[in-house]
This record gives sequence, structure tokens and C-alpha cells, in this order.
Amino acid sequence: MDILLQNTGFTALDLVAVLFLLSSWVLHYWIVNFSPLRVNTISYRMNRYRQKWMDNMVFRDPKMPDTLIQNTLQYGVLFYASTSILLVGALGAGLGASDQAVKLLADLPFVTNTSRTAWEIKVFVVIFIFTFAFFKFAWSYRLFSYVIILIGAAPDISVVRAKKEELPTDDSEETQALFEQQLREGERFAKGVGQLHSLGARHFTTGVNAYFFALAASVWFLDPRLLIGATIWVSVVLYRRAFRSNFMKILGTLDP
Repeated sequence: MDILLQNTGFTALDLVAVLFLLSSWVLHYWIVNFSPLRVNTISYRMNRYRQKWMDNMVFRDPKMPDTLIQNTLQYGVLFYASTSILLVGALGAGLGASDQAVKLLADLPFVTNTSRTAWEIKVFVVIFIFTFAFFKFAWSYRLFSYVIILIGAAPDISVVRAKKEELPTDDSEETQALFEQQLREGERFAKGVGQLHSLGARHFTTGVNAYFFALAASVWFLDPRLLIGATIWVSVVLYRRAFRSNFMKILGTLDP
């Protein structure tokens, strides 16, 4: 361990700080997506409305409003994905100016001394986070594109339900059963599309959260103690937005 620290120019505090960042990031991801507490998150509650949206979609004709709403959501995902690529490219180009950056930081009185190797490792950590975010955004965009296709392929249950209501009461049980089956298939289709939409939203949210931790990692260039403080601050902000935001309080009044 001592040899590693000497070769990289890191201190033990640097290792503690970066491990604290990564562990906080992973812990937050687990809490909001897999822990029992996830049922109290804003994403979990919004998934109910995503499902309700798709339940209404199969009974709506035409479905153009649904595709327009979905396209609007995709624009936001595309913006984040494009921004991630630009940030990764800028950080990669910055590696060519490592010597100048190290000299600049050395002249600042509140910055701990760093080596070229330590600087480059810190840059690679930030690049890794933004690259991870890009993959999440790109996959989310692709999933949302699939959702649009599924919306176009959704059965027109509004016609089926209208025909069922027009059936005479003495119509054959076979005809009644056929319409009931078509209705169940439509509801099953809507449930599946709602789950896929929620999956795409989860990947998007994970990418956005990665941006927050990337911002925390950026202060590592100045001092590892600032990295620990920024990680705590980001974790508190994300916790509040997931569990205690004003939006959550208002959303609670809308829940049935």
C-alpha cells in the first residue's frame, strides 16, 4: 500500500475520500432501487402514474398524444447523453495539459500538493463517472424509443370495449368470452409497456444521479477533505429529493 501511495502521489486520505465517494454512490443506488425504502421514493410513486398512463393509452384513440409526450421526454434524455459525450471529450483533452494544470494548482494556497500521476487518476475517475452516465442515458433513450414502437403496436381496446357494451345481453357466451379475453390482453400489454417505461426512467435517473457525484468528484482536484464534504452534501441532496422533496408532498395528495 505504501508503495502504491508513493508511486501515485496519493495520501491515505485520498484513498479514503475516493472510496467514500464510490461507496456512497453505490449505497444511494441500492437504497432508491432495491431496498425496502424504495417504495417511499419519488421514482417509485411516479412509476404508478407511468402505469396509469399506459393503462389509459390502450383505451385512447388516436394515440398521437402519447407519442408526443414520449418524444418530449426523449429530448431531455438526448440532451444529457450529448452533454456527457462533450464532457468526456473535454476531460480527455485536458489530460494533455496535465503539467500546466499541476503547476496551476500548486500556486493556489488552499490546494494540497499533487503529482501528475495523481492528477491524471483524478481526471480518469471523473471521466469514468460521466462515461457511466452516458451509457445510462443512451440505454434509456433506446428503451424509450422501443416504448414508442410499442405504443404504436398497442391494441385498440377502446373499440373492443365499445363493441362489448353494444352486445345484447342474450349474446352467446363464446362471444362474451372472446371480448373479455381481448380486454385482458390489452390490460396485460399496458402493464408490460408501463414496466418497460419505468425501466427506462430508472436508467435515466441513475445517469442524472451520476452527474451529482461527478460534481462532487471534481473538488477532489483541490483537496480530499473537500471530496468527503461534497460527497456528504450530494448524498443529502439526493436523499431529500428522493424522499423528502416538496414535490413528494404534493404528489402524496394526488395518490388515491
